[in-house]
Amino acid sequence: MQRFRASLMLMAGLIAIPLAASAEQNWSTAKPIKVEVISAAGGLTDIVPRLLSNSLSESTGVPVVIEDRPGAGGNIAAGIVAKADPDGHTLLMTGSNQAVNPTLLPDPGFDYERDLKPLSMAVVAKMLLVAAPSFPAKNIADVIRMAKERPKSVSIAISPIGTPNHLGAEMLAQYGGVDLTFVPYGGIAQAVPDVIAGRVDLAIGAVPSVLPQITAGKLKALATVSGQRSPLAPGVPTSGEAGLPNFLIDAWICFMVTGGTPDATVNYLDKHIAKALTLSDVKQAFARQGVEVLHMGPQELGTFLQSEASRFGTLLKNSKVAASR
Repeated sequence: MQRFRASLMLMAGLIAIPLAASAEQNWSTAKPIKVEVISAAGGLTDIVPRLLSNSLSESTGVPVVIEDRPGAGGNIAAGIVAKADPDGHTLLMTGSNQAVNPTLLPDPGFDYERDLKPLSMAVVAKMLLVAAPSFPAKNIADVIRMAKERPKSVSIAISPIGTPNHLGAEMLAQYGGVDLTFVPYGGIAQAVPDVIAGRVDLAIGAVPSVLPQITAGKLKALATVSGQRSPLAPGVPTSGEAGLPNFLIDAWICFMVTGGTPDATVNYLDKHIAKALTLSDVKQAFARQGVEVLHMGPQELGTFLQSEASRFGTLLKNSKVAASR
């Protein structure tokens, strides 16, 4: 039996070597890698590929070009990648849009499942529920009590529909069983000044977006909306610790590739992305942004996206905001 297992392992190794070699032999150095980003320059989704681009360029032997394509809930960038040649030279840098857009925008001109293929999860940032220091609530339980006593009296900022900020607000309202007043903003950066000033009560933002204001005493954190506390805010309890365990949302960023791209090419690219994510200077640069490296390969990412799509789909179907679009 041991000899049989050893023979199988040897055969698997011999098969894997030609596959890996084939991917590298078929990799064209005649064209660059283009990374289509769903957001404008300066956001986390844009920062991630820029921090990885030099390493990817060196290891794959081709230039890496970052192209920011904001708009249409991420569908502009996604559509470009969906309709590109399936050769691994056009990548999509996206986040929760990948899991919510099939529900929110069921007919964007391409098929999310058929025309986009999971490549690599790259990073994740924990989210915090924040308020102005003068806001009377000290935790989630206080927020829910206040909102139940006076429906719609508690307001919360939301970023565009389908973003983690909006999804988190929906979770607080639906899982907390309260009627909140949603106040729309273009992004968390636009909402923070109004939260500080008390013009809106609450917001949910990624740690990099709100930690400086918390440190400066301009905001207070009521909860970490993740399964674990943030190492950058270890004193802030999780939503589960506060009694609302389903109130979980992270800001994650992943790579997708054009549907139909050969598995060997996908694995080849994922190998180089994974390698870049292990580099100490890259990890330190992300850490300075309050971002954690979280690599997933194609299969694991695909399973994760299906799970998130199911979770967010149910949430959005019960959303008054999404239904009013």
